[in-house]
Amino acid sequence: MVDRQTTEHIGRYQILRKLGRGGMGFVYKALVPVIDKVVAVKVLQPFEALEVLLGYPRLRELFTFEAVTMAGLHHPALVDVWDYDVDSRGRPYFVMEYFCNNLGRMIGEDFQLLKKSRPVRADKALAYGRQLLQGLAYLHDNDIVHRDIKPFNIMITDDDRVRICDFGMALVRHVSFPHSGAMQIGSPFYAAPEQNRDPDAVDGRADLYAAGVLLYRLLTGELPSMRGFSLSRVNSLYDAAWDEFFARALSLLPDGRFQTAREMLAALDRLHVNLQGMCVPRAPSPAAEVDGVTVPLRSTPENVCGEKARLLFGLSEQFRPRGSDRKKFVEEPGGVMRDPATGLIWQKSGSVYRLGWQDAQGYIDGLNARRFAGRDNWRLPTVNELFSLLCDELRACRADLERAGLWFWSCDRHGARDAWYVNLDMEYADWQDVSCRNFVRAVCGG
Repeated sequence: MVDRQTTEHIGRYQILRKLGRGGMGFVYKALVPVIDKVVAVKVLQPFEALEVLLGYPRLRELFTFEAVTMAGLHHPALVDVWDYDVDSRGRPYFVMEYFCNNLGRMIGEDFQLLKKSRPVRADKALAYGRQLLQGLAYLHDNDIVHRDIKPFNIMITDDDRVRICDFGMALVRHVSFPHSGAMQIGSPFYAAPEQNRDPDAVDGRADLYAAGVLLYRLLTGELPSMRGFSLSRVNSLYDAAWDEFFARALSLLPDGRFQTAREMLAALDRLHVNLQGMCVPRAPSPAAEVDGVTVPLRSTPENVCGEKARLLFGLSEQFRPRGSDRKKFVEEPGGVMRDPATGLIWQKSGSVYRLGWQDAQGYIDGLNARRFAGRDNWRLPTVNELFSLLCDELRACRADLERAGLWFWSCDRHGARDAWYVNLDMEYADWQDVSCRNFVRAVCGG
């Protein structure tokens, strides 16, 4: 079910909400008429300063060139472009695949780039890195240098796959549009040193530098400029081969780096990580059980945003749980399990497919209508209750595709059109548009 809050249109597409703003214009979430397919629409509406600097005709040419470039690319790691037109105000726009998640949002990166972000499990970071490098190999084979690889330009699909987007700064077959020397090409900390000096003279090795920064950020939550590249000295997950990998990936000189994406991918595939080290149990949380007495969690839904939400959920500044419980769930008949520490009864398996938030409510209604496991008081859990599911068993190392099923809707809202979800794989809470899709894990009791 799609939430329709506006009748504004860009061309034939009904706008649902604004997703973001860049120097060139806006990106909107929109609906295709009749079939109600959700898409992303990028429309040219540049900042005034950029228009003065380059002129609208040149910006329009650049914008169209981006659309043509993306539409001509076909690879599993790249976002697809489906349509191009001009709206009633004369603004060109193009239509792309829509994804609810991007890597920048998932790791909690914001405009304060030096602030620590949420680290990603080593096996997941490797999986993302492999897909990114496969996409870059395809681009470079087609003589395209992206020049703006960073977490916010990496979309993540519902099945946890990478999609590279935003080719507005791409260098295509050694051709780029003229720009002022005052205009930065690429993003701070991610752009290679030679790109800052002469952005039109770079080759694919500039993208590989940015990929190295991104991978280091995923693994550590920090930028490599904040400390040395030595992972082996601070984390037993990594051996000296990781240090050698990053020393080469992040070389200030292009000749010192991996020379192709395939060479870098091969080196990445040779790295090993202590998988069992990722699954070391954490210290028990004092909030779960006191002398064998169950401690109830908040079960009433709340509509809350920002810092108030973080405090209500009892989370860190990165919206992650401060501790977790070394607990054991008790399986009971009918496909349910009981948590002795909280008194909650959980659906063991949850929904088979991802659902929009309103459809998640319908899923719960269906469980109650047929008295699943002999109960008719099933409901969506709160954020606090979802985090109580964290345990040693859930952290056990498992395949990436299996872990992609650990994103769950909560009953907590974030304003009129958004709801909170919990990613138990990366262990954080965030909010999404209610038309996004996550899994459902029903709960009762408490």
